[in-house]
Amino acid sequence: MNLFVLLQAANPVVEMAEQTAQTAPEESYFSLILKGGWILLPIFLLSLLAIYVIINKWLVINRLGKKDSVWLSRVIELIHEGKIDKALKFCIERPYASAKVIAAGLKEFELSDKEIEEAMEVEARQQVSILENQMNWLGITASIAPMLGFLGTIFGVIKIFYDIARTNDLAIDTISTGLYQKMICSGAGLLVGIIAYSGYYLLNGRIDKAVVNIDKESNEVLKAIRMNKKGTLEA
Repeated sequence: MNLFVLLQAANPVVEMAEQTAQTAPEESYFSLILKGGWILLPIFLLSLLAIYVIINKWLVINRLGKKDSVWLSRVIELIHEGKIDKALKFCIERPYASAKVIAAGLKEFELSDKEIEEAMEVEARQQVSILENQMNWLGITASIAPMLGFLGTIFGVIKIFYDIARTNDLAIDTISTGLYQKMICSGAGLLVGIIAYSGYYLLNGRIDKAVVNIDKESNEVLKAIRMNKKGTLEA
């Protein structure tokens, strides 16, 4: 009996809520985002920066960090045959980071093995620097974007309490509307931060693989150079 009475008492409330939901105007996601306030502008700019850096670095790593076993085999074969000039030209024609490192060593072919290795190490550091260029922007975006989002939310909450103190109005619709509008800032900041953070670690993983590939191919060429010099001395 008590349950039946409670259900009858709750029916008018449910009907009123349904009518309110039906009559409430629906808003698009874009219009909701615009209500986030001016703090969304720097967050939007950071999102553009993150997307640009991710796409740009992906293309750069694809070009510089490409692994080409056929090319490397041909270079080693030319070194064994003593055709250093052809091997050097073959390296210069390729856009790979490892090709530039190997070319730096072949240019110093007449010098000692240690000097050749040092020349390759210097060029390798430059190529790694090119691969890592702009990565700091992703790290900064991943850190700052969520902070800006929380800052926008805090500003919104401060304004809500200021308006309550000024008007002495505690209407729940005023408070909830202001809160959901300002929480948009937090959501946008977190979304941009996640994109930048994911891109940062994904690209760093690819850079690490490219660096390992540079070291491996450089060492193989160094071995071929040493064997060539050793064979020349024995002859």
